[in-house]
This record gives sequence, structure tokens and C-alpha cells, in this order.
Amino acid sequence: MIRIAAWNVHGLRGGVEAVARVVGVEAVDVLLLQESGPRRRLRALGAALGMVVCDDPPAFPRRRIQNAVLLRSPREVRWHRLARFDGGPLLHPRGALIARLDDLTAASVHLGMAGPERGRHVEQLLEILGRGDEPVVIGGDLNANPDDTVPAMIAEGYPDVWTLAGEGQGSTFPSHEPSARIDFLFASPAVRPLRAWTAGATVSDHLMVIADLQLGG
Repeated sequence: MIRIAAWNVHGLRGGVEAVARVVGVEAVDVLLLQESGPRRRLRALGAALGMVVCDDPPAFPRRRIQNAVLLRSPREVRWHRLARFDGGPLLHPRGALIARLDDLTAASVHLGMAGPERGRHVEQLLEILGRGDEPVVIGGDLNANPDDTVPAMIAEGYPDVWTLAGEGQGSTFPSHEPSARIDFLFASPAVRPLRAWTAGATVSDHLMVIADLQLGG
């Protein structure tokens, strides 16, 4: 079993220690972050959790896409890369941080506010990931509700974990009074969802989505 979480941490403005405390209490093995904040804060979070950090490469003069994947030993990283989506706004570029671990591929995704843009970017994401038989988990802030076309596009090949194993409505935003489920975990058919829930209180403006998954379907 593996425990994976996706969390938009709002630039770690709530504090590295506060975020680390929540992640530590939930005993997360692989953490998919969006809006991961300045690199020094992200590195400090990895150090506080004892997790390896896979972050975005230097992008100057372009703006960063602040997605990250963190993982706990004994899992190891084979490779990781940032996929920049084409056709997004210069001020708010979008993409996916994809990390190939020893037993699965994990993708941290943050989509834009405009529906057509989200659709184009999801098409790019699915093309990059392909439709293989290996364990794949996609997680992130989609800026879209479950009945939007974008989650449905992903779920065609990577079922929505919450739909299969979630407890309650799963609303994640805004964290102080959650009314919208815009943060998701999806998993390929080679992964069996066992349980999914939210946590994080008001450490960020989003709640964290967490799931226990069985690799191998």
C-alpha cells in the first residue's frame, strides 16, 4: 500500500512547519504539490519531512511553474521532468511535474482558470503520459468541479480516486469553508483505491486530498 496526497499549499505562506506537521501526521509517502513557493521554502519542507524533492528546473527568464513531487524513502526517483503546457498565459504558465519512481509514475498538475485552456492542457498531459498498463497517479488543483469536462477527460483513462473510495463530498476549496471539489487524485487501472479523505484545516487555502492506494490493481 502507498499513501499519496495532492495539495495546493499556496506558496507555503502558512509556514513550512505547519505544512510539514499536517503531512507528517497523515504519514504521506508521496506528496504532489502545487504553488510550492520559493525554492528555499520547498527545500526546507523536504528537509523537515525527510523527503526527497523533485522540483521544477531553472526557467529564467520565464516564470516558474511551481509544481513538485516529494517522496519518502525507501522509494527512489528514476527521473523527473517538468512538462510545460503550450498555449497558456505568460504570467501564469501551467504544466505538470512528472516523476518516475521505482514503482509508479506520479504527476503533479495545476490547471488554469479558463475552460478551453484547461481542455488543451489536459490533452497535452494525456499525450505525455500515454495509456500504458503501469501504475500512474495524477494529482493536483484542476480549478474545475467534478462535473466539468476536464476531470471527465482524465477519468476516462485514469479513474477519479474520490469517486471510487472517497469519504463524503470531498470539497477542498476554500479551506475555511469548503464548498467546491477542485483538487483531485486520479489513478490508472493498475492502481486500486482503498480510501480517500481530506485534511489540512486552514494551513493553506486548499485542503489536501489523501488516498491509500494498492499498486497492482
